[in-house]
Amino acid sequence: MDGTYLDFPFGLAPDGSVAAVDEDQHIRERLEQILFTSPGERVMLPDFGCGARDLVFAGNNAVLAAATEFKVAKALQTYMGNQVLINGVDVVNDEEKLIITIVYTKTKDTQQQQAVFELLPSEVLGGA
Repeated sequence: MDGTYLDFPFGLAPDGSVAAVDEDQHIRERLEQILFTSPGERVMLPDFGCGARDLVFAGNNAVLAAATEFKVAKALQTYMGNQVLINGVDVVNDEEKLIITIVYTKTKDTQQQQAVFELLPSEVLGGA
């Protein structure tokens, strides 16, 4: 494999070819898919995802944060276990923002990386 992957969402490059990304961007896009897909949303993979969009409206306490971190880490390890090792997941409810920080190690080259995702309630509700 030459290290290029289909871009998500699928699209075309400016030259008319299929848009492609490198491995680092591909991993980030996969993380995002798993985080923001709700279980039951994919017909052929009903357990896929962890439904992070629903967590924006969840209560803000230590017990819920720990349960959410476990839920997110389990989903990531289940669907990305062959590409990355999840080292840690931190979920913070900062006023109206949900901030999810994922620390992972790529299995291909054991390089540790971090991805941060922020979600606002207006994005969940479809607002601008």
